[in-house]
Amino acid sequence: MRNDYEMVTVRDYVNSIDNVRYTSVSEVEIEKEVEKYLLNKKRYETNAKIVESLIA
Repeated sequence: MRNDYEMVTVRDYVNSIDNVRYTSVSEVEIEKEVEKYLLNKKRYETNAKIVESLIA
């Protein structure tokens, strides 16, 4: 049995859902949560760099 899987990055996924017409409210909520997650991740990385430079 062979399974063909395709790897998709989070960035590609977010870009691909920009042009999607939503069929339910939950899909809109999922998109908002993914965007919120990515924004928080970037914020955490920035904060880590600031703390790292303060300690050094």
